[in-house]
Amino acid sequence: MSNRRLRKTPSGSSANPALAPNRERLKVGDAVAGPPAQPPRAPAKPKRVPFGSYIDPELHKELRVMCAVEGIEIRDALDQALRQWITNRNAL
Repeated sequence: MSNRRLRKTPSGSSANPALAPNRERLKVGDAVAGPPAQPPRAPAKPKRVPFGSYIDPELHKELRVMCAVEGIEIRDALDQALRQWITNRNAL
């Protein structure tokens, strides 16, 4: 026979509650935080139509740099420039 001792097993009522199995469903992610919060809606972007043209490469490079610095898209800068040009033309 072996010299091993038998392990003592806790009886039901005197058992450590930390070692008792948890019978509740596991809550993960959003279930823990509650119902998901509604993200704020971004304003609707205006519809756009395709537009293509050729411009000077240096002007294009300067436009890209300025848009990156300002944090706007090139198409938004072009919208502003074209609207301003049209307004100035109509004011003549």
